[in-house]
Amino acid sequence: MVVRLIEAILYFEVLGRTRLAVEDRVKRTVDGLKMSPLEIKRLDIGDVIEDPELDPLSFSALLEARVEGELRDLADAVAEYGPTLVEILKPGRIEVPAEGLSDLLLNLARKVRELRGGRVVIPIPQNLKEIPVPEVGFDEEELWEAVYQGRELLYRLSLVLPREMERDTLLKLLLLEGCGVNELKITDLDGVREFSTEAVSSFESLFAVAFRYSPKTLEILEPQIVDITAPELQNALSDLGSFVNSILMGEDLQKAYEKDTFSFKLG
Repeated sequence: MVVRLIEAILYFEVLGRTRLAVEDRVKRTVDGLKMSPLEIKRLDIGDVIEDPELDPLSFSALLEARVEGELRDLADAVAEYGPTLVEILKPGRIEVPAEGLSDLLLNLARKVRELRGGRVVIPIPQNLKEIPVPEVGFDEEELWEAVYQGRELLYRLSLVLPREMERDTLLKLLLLEGCGVNELKITDLDGVREFSTEAVSSFESLFAVAFRYSPKTLEILEPQIVDITAPELQNALSDLGSFVNSILMGEDLQKAYEKDTFSFKLG
């Protein structure tokens, strides 16, 4: 299979407490992109502006980078620098071998885990108790329809989570991510629990589980060639970028967004 290059625009909102902090992150992002395997087709850097109403992140700058490269290099850049939005320009769809996509997702999980200092933090929604516990298990016909008619993926993954994580809680969390669990095995280890699961979901849901839950192992079983449309890839990478950006900025980002919203486009 011929590897097709992907052309995309990465939109960054660089926020900071000081002008110097914003300028420094812009420089590190620009320098990093230039040193990456991606081809930089266009780079637009906005001026640093100050808005006291957005305290504590009163300073901001917009950055747009139009890039082209292979999927793994693009995903690595998103995981490293945390763009707020990713726009896929072309191609309209790509095909990726299941084994290669499994490796890519495990690599993203490792990068995000390192960014969080080796920790896996799973926030529990307040309304989780109101959600019924989903059933586990599908028959062969249901799995066939999901994969070959619904364009979903069947995969196995192993999650190492705190011992406090209960079976029903994880099933509900995976349901919220859009995952249906076919099999689930729990092993109590030293201070943690390992959840070995076989599940089915869309590409976007699996992508999100990979970087949010940092699986120890991940293997896509079916299909052998994964068909990904541009909108699906755009949504997955934008979700990853926003997630990474929230880690980089911490609580300050949430406080700023509670006060205002931002435009991604440079005028």
